[in-house]
Parts: sequence; structure tokens; C-alpha cells
Amino acid sequence: MTIPARLIISVLLVAVTLSGCSNRATGPASVVATSATQNRLADKIQFLENYVTFRRQYEELDYDIMYQNNGGGMVPGPSDWDIRLIAVVPIAEIEESVLDGVKKLEGSPPDWVKNLPGSIDRTGLTEWYNKGGTTIGVDRERSIVVYRYTSTPD
Repeated sequence: MTIPARLIISVLLVAVTLSGCSNRATGPASVVATSATQNRLADKIQFLENYVTFRRQYEELDYDIMYQNNGGGMVPGPSDWDIRLIAVVPIAEIEESVLDGVKKLEGSPPDWVKNLPGSIDRTGLTEWYNKGGTTIGVDRERSIVVYRYTSTPD
């Protein structure tokens, strides 16, 4: 018994289409969130660590996160993100916040800093660094770090 080529091709096309539509995205879930919805520092840290690879000790933390996981569609693609945070960290960790090989920037804080949620003081942020899609601001006197990691740098 011979199976017609048209039937075999149709079955294969349906199988390929259905396998491409599976929801097997890797990485964290898509989200748009701010720390304003979290009251406890531990909850903020736990949520943030789903979207960043570095680990820090935080005394205070506020963030604004947009993460679009594009890995689960018919044609998976790279994810998009814009992760912005401001934190008070232990003094011993300030130096760890400045990445190796980053370029020091001159000028005032970027506009996005004033739109971060929370009440951590931003007036002493005088050191700015940039490397690719990562911008870091530091206030050494108050042990404050501002961080932006984006897939679409300005």
C-alpha cells in the first residue's frame, strides 16, 4: 500500500507547525513590573533575581522591570528587556557594582533615573559608567547604586 506524497507532506507540515507553536520558552516569564507593588525587601530581591544574573546584598531596593520573553513563539527570537533599579548596598559592595572595562561618563544623571519608583535619594549620583546596554551610577557617600540593563541601548 502506497501513501500519497501529498498526505505525507500535509502531515509533516502540521507536525512542524504544531511543534513551533509550543510554549517551551526558556528564561523568565514576560513582565512589566515595579517594586511599588512589593512591601518587603526580601520579596523585592526574590523577584529581581529572576531577571538579573548578579547577586548583591541590599539594604533598600526599588526597580522598574520590563522583560519580554520572545522564546516561545512559532519562530523564537531574542528576548527584549529594560531593567532599571536603585539600591542602597553595603559599603563593601559599592566597588563590585562597577564592572571591569566600563567607560566612565561625564554629565548629569540620565532622565530615566528620576522616573524610578521609591524614595531613595538620587541627588548624590555623581559617577556614571557605561558598557553596551549597561549603565551604572554610583553615590559612594551614601552607598547608592543605580543600574540599567537594556537590550535596546539609546
